[in-house]
Amino acid sequence: MVLGLVVPAAISFVFAAVAAYVDALRALEVYFDPNQDSVFLMDDRDPPRRP
Repeated sequence: MVLGLVVPAAISFVFAAVAAYVDALRALEVYFDPNQDSVFLMDDRDPPRRP
């Protein structure tokens, strides 16, 4: 009974952890690659223009 709850929870946790790790590696790759644009590197010193 307990195994029926623990095993799916463990599988879900491992899947989420791997997905977060892969996304973090991908974000770092974009951040450090000078040839790719990144949302984090946008120059937003000026206030946004209002239409």
